[in-house]
Amino acid sequence: MNVSTSLETVSARLGQPLISDQITPYIMVMVSFMVLTISLPATVLNILNVYIFVNTTLDSVTVCFISLALSDFSSMLLLSVHAVFSIIFYSGASWGRSLPTLITLVSFIFALFMDLGSLTTTYIAVQRGLCVTFPFHTRHAFNKKRSMIVCASISLIILACSLPRFATFRLKTIPDPIDNTTTLIVFEYFDSWVTFDKFALIFIKTVLTFTEYGIMVICTVAISIGMRSSMKLKQKSKSYAHHTESGADLRKSKEEKEKKDMNDNKRSEKEQTQKKDSKESLVVKQSLIVVLIHVILTTPRIFISLYKFFEPRFEFGGQFNNFFFVFYNSANVISAINAFVNFFVYLRFNSKFKNYISIKIYNRELES
Repeated sequence: MNVSTSLETVSARLGQPLISDQITPYIMVMVSFMVLTISLPATVLNILNVYIFVNTTLDSVTVCFISLALSDFSSMLLLSVHAVFSIIFYSGASWGRSLPTLITLVSFIFALFMDLGSLTTTYIAVQRGLCVTFPFHTRHAFNKKRSMIVCASISLIILACSLPRFATFRLKTIPDPIDNTTTLIVFEYFDSWVTFDKFALIFIKTVLTFTEYGIMVICTVAISIGMRSSMKLKQKSKSYAHHTESGADLRKSKEEKEKKDMNDNKRSEKEQTQKKDSKESLVVKQSLIVVLIHVILTTPRIFISLYKFFEPRFEFGGQFNNFFFVFYNSANVISAINAFVNFFVYLRFNSKFKNYISIKIYNRELES
């Protein structure tokens, strides 16, 4: 079985890089600090997201958001470790020459949880999109148990697609060529590495990413159109009811007193229906904004994936090696923002989430 170390598999950089070797460390340290200042709070907020959702009434939507929060928590924790390692290495610490290998390893696992979060967000988009577009056919198709099965299946699918790549290398220590008294931690790649690395690039990072992106865009548009149609229908219903009541007022005099109790009961039922519709509308808005934020913040990665696919120099060890590292570290800032803002979306649009925080922090219950 042939093997090669990570030092041997780095290709030669021919030509001028887009970002010089002298400037790259300063940019990487600065960007890593930005990542760390967002990823650490995002880690804490996603712990809160999981804790609050687990302690509220579980339904189909809540199960999805628990799964999303767990993947965001894991990815942000790893991203914080990645940022700390990057700061240490690019600051020029002599004892940190093994950190690039550890940074790459953390990046592999980080990418796994990012793929998990992206696929979970896609499921949320599909669920809400179908419920808004075909409410009578799909309203009862999604429940807590089925969402648990889907979220568990998503985790298994991502794990099954990622494990073969992890099995094609191992960590190894070798003498440091700069100082033979120390050792370096490097990757030892097996023959199957190239095959599974291409599979990860083509299927997971290209086909699956673009499919998820397309589905989320379509579902976002469908939810937006469905919400507008629903609002117009409600406005027409209110207008019709108002005119009907106005005409009836002219013809009724004594009958109103006799039917007052009946009207009060109908009004109470109407108010309860309006509250229920309002809560459902908030659930839809919450899902829409979470998906929309994900779509907007994923767009830069989509375009750069295309660039990477058609530009072989934009890779680890290639001519654009420095730009490769700077871009992906900068993209991590966007990923951290995505995981960070979800807490505030839940706080604004999720009545159970908001009510739980209000009770625990302010010791008072919000009006439902």
